[in-house]
Amino acid sequence: MMDSTPDGVDPAYAAFLDEVVEAGMVWGLSDDEGWALAPSADDDQVMVMPFWASEEDAQACASGEWEQFVPEPVVLDFFMEEWLPGMDGDGLRVGVAWDAALEGVEVPPLELQADLEATILDRSESDSDEDAAAGDDDA
Repeated sequence: MMDSTPDGVDPAYAAFLDEVVEAGMVWGLSDDEGWALAPSADDDQVMVMPFWASEEDAQACASGEWEQFVPEPVVLDFFMEEWLPGMDGDGLRVGVAWDAALEGVEVPPLELQADLEATILDRSESDSDEDAAAGDDDA
């Protein structure tokens, strides 16, 4: 886990943020009828749409009642600008880094959006710091 990760943040969630920002995409599971959904562990009246940082992690969950689903990528910018606000409007939660037992982190879409934006900002600031340090070496 990164040193800058706040206390109390789930390590799998922090890793998800880093991995999807690095890759520029998230992975969901879809079939001919739409995207995989599951009831929330906190409230079975709320549905959760899970996403993973890799095709392999998504594929690992395409079993049992989800065996007909296949991993499908969503470009991160589109996910953040269109999907997350839309999911919020639909009253959905986002499942993050679920395991094969379909257990993992659940987060409100706009909270995930803010955390992704913060991760992107942190990464761009650290890249700028590295570029500045490299420039100092050239002098």
